[in-house]
Amino acid sequence: MVALYDRIQSEMVRARMQRDEIALDTLSLLKSELVRASKEGGASGTIDDGLVIRVARKEVKRREEAIAVYRKAGREDTARREEAQMEVLRGFLPAAMSEQDIEAEIRAVIAEVQPDGPKGFGLVMKAASARLAGRADGTQIAGVARRLLGS
Repeated sequence: MVALYDRIQSEMVRARMQRDEIALDTLSLLKSELVRASKEGGASGTIDDGLVIRVARKEVKRREEAIAVYRKAGREDTARREEAQMEVLRGFLPAAMSEQDIEAEIRAVIAEVQPDGPKGFGLVMKAASARLAGRADGTQIAGVARRLLGS
């Protein structure tokens, strides 16, 4: 299996050869963000798959927010460019879990933690977030946990 960082490098070469400006710009930005993140305090200085996924997820979220702002401002062409960049970034993220899979995982967490009704939401969220890190979005986890805890 190829490391995600190595895949970014090879995708950049492919984008350069195909003159895919959007992919090349997006991958260059992702690479520079990875290098910056690997040098931040507390980071080990290495770029592993976990770091690639965290940074790519953060960049996707930025694109989602930017698309909403551009659409609100009537700048459809810029919003479409952001969407294209977002699709390139999503290629480096693991497949999203289905609602049923998230629910099954959170039910298992609830069985382990045995929270005291809706008051135990924080405990469930802490355990579920750790368990589902990189596989599910925090808002999805929170929604399912609230529904299951009845809060």
